[in-house]
Amino acid sequence: MEIRTGRALSSGVFSSGYGTDFWSNPNFQRVSYLLRSSLPDRPSSFPTISPAPSAPPLYFLGSSAYNSNGNTGMGGIMFDIKALHDLEISQLTWQFNGGYRSSHTYECYKKTELGAHTDTDMFDSSKWTLIASGSAENVWDSGAVTSPFSVQVPSGEVQAFYIHGISRSIISQRGGGTSTLDVYKSDENMEIRTGRGLYSGGVFSTGYGTNYLSNPKFQMVTYQRKSSLPDRPSSFPTFSSSTPTIS
Repeated sequence: MEIRTGRALSSGVFSSGYGTDFWSNPNFQRVSYLLRSSLPDRPSSFPTISPAPSAPPLYFLGSSAYNSNGNTGMGGIMFDIKALHDLEISQLTWQFNGGYRSSHTYECYKKTELGAHTDTDMFDSSKWTLIASGSAENVWDSGAVTSPFSVQVPSGEVQAFYIHGISRSIISQRGGGTSTLDVYKSDENMEIRTGRGLYSGGVFSTGYGTNYLSNPKFQMVTYQRKSSLPDRPSSFPTFSSSTPTIS
């Protein structure tokens, strides 16, 4: 081995007080060592570790920021989303009717079967599945947001949603479309259609009837594009109703 001239450093670990030119022979440095017959070869290159696959990006359609144009109060809003690509929807937003910087309770449903909401099923709770509920803070510039959920919608299909304020009513826009087939907002992946307001007399209340059209003004949809979704069965297996004979 060779022991070479070194450089002294000022008191304090890694102190720069002496600069780079305080040359010093390592006068009192004795090195203990062993002679080895061989040492493991150093690798010429290190193995390449593939990065973990990145999560699909989140997309957002709509805005939940407050503005006062055309607002009206209602108990809840029911509206349809048409997927233009295989999608997974994970959160929705809305604005409570006042009560900012405070939390209020809500319930959010999806129609259990794919398809638009209709006059005959919009008040029938047996046709709907609760997907999120609880308490959410109402924020002036971003509204309130559901807890995360997962609703997968295949390309070309329609999924109906329903958000209802429990401890406080919500606001949205009265009118704006002529039917629930009208597209209110869209991007390359989905269409959000004109919805219908529901009365504040309780979830699935019939107080406004079926003609209280309302654009889902404060509904921002958080979603991901999916490369594929599980196939829905074209039919379900048939089970025999006959009783087996025991001999």
